[in-house]
Amino acid sequence: MLSAIFMKNEDNKEVGAVADKASSDPKDVESLSAEIEKLEKDNEMLNLNIEELSKTNEYLVSATWREREMKQKLGIALEELKETKKIVDKQHKSITDSINYASRIQDAIIPKHKDIAQYFKDIFIMHEAKDIVSGDFPWFYKKDDYVYIAAVDCTGHGVPGAMMSLIGYLLMNDIANHDDIDPAQLLTNLHWAVVKTLKQDAEGKQTSDGMDIALCRINLKDNQVQYAGAHRPLYRVRNGELEQYSGAKFPIGGNQYRGRNKFFNHEVDIEGGDSVYFFSDGLTDQFGGPDGLKYGPKRTREELLKYNHLSMEKLNEKMQKSYSDWKGDTNQIDDVLLIGIKF
Repeated sequence: MLSAIFMKNEDNKEVGAVADKASSDPKDVESLSAEIEKLEKDNEMLNLNIEELSKTNEYLVSATWREREMKQKLGIALEELKETKKIVDKQHKSITDSINYASRIQDAIIPKHKDIAQYFKDIFIMHEAKDIVSGDFPWFYKKDDYVYIAAVDCTGHGVPGAMMSLIGYLLMNDIANHDDIDPAQLLTNLHWAVVKTLKQDAEGKQTSDGMDIALCRINLKDNQVQYAGAHRPLYRVRNGELEQYSGAKFPIGGNQYRGRNKFFNHEVDIEGGDSVYFFSDGLTDQFGGPDGLKYGPKRTREELLKYNHLSMEKLNEKMQKSYSDWKGDTNQIDDVLLIGIKF
């Protein structure tokens, strides 16, 4: 304001000076009047500039306060986010610890490769869990001259799949322990045991939880193989040729087929040097490759034939690499289980 007054006074002095000059020299009145008019316009423009600068200053002061207020709010929000992160991290650790503990329980129950391998000339088990715990598991049971071995694929993966895997494992053990039965009958008994355990036969119950299985019963004396499947096939490779044995088109458990689930046996002829393979659908359903397609049954058969001449240990390495290369950076969509036995 003082600056404005000062400038006005200075302008007035100039105007006065011009006026004095005009009174002393009448001939220059016209030119002096023009000069006065110019000075007045300049003075008016200066006043406008002063007014604009004053408003700008007021805006900047207001903006500064708003900036301070915003910074304060952002600081509060940041502290709240840090506290929320601490809570989430704590919950995540608790959940992860629980899942890791569940994994140790599952690992203690599911049969180990070394425990199974002692009964076979050559065998591999490729098991790639999608999460920490798995819904796929190898099942093994020895009874007299027979061994039962299966690739079991439970509904779901992660914790739900792992819970189903423990139910399936314990039920299969109980059935095999009490009955001397063939694979088809074991699957039938298992189906009804799952239905009863999960109360799937209750009025109005609509669930399809259960499992798909490829199951073999092998006579250790003569290598005679009986196979039955629930949605899962078995491959036999002999002299560079692959033959597929298909399972029943029914799952274990669920009430979607209203108890019409029927399973049947295949007598699989075995000679020395033959190999058999059975697996979950996590391998064939995996997306990947240059076009983002499924790995697929055809590729599975081709890869098994390509490496069938190798030992089961080496074949396992080749299949793991083939699967890993196909998957690439694509997320794994399901648990993977592949079992191979060479006679």
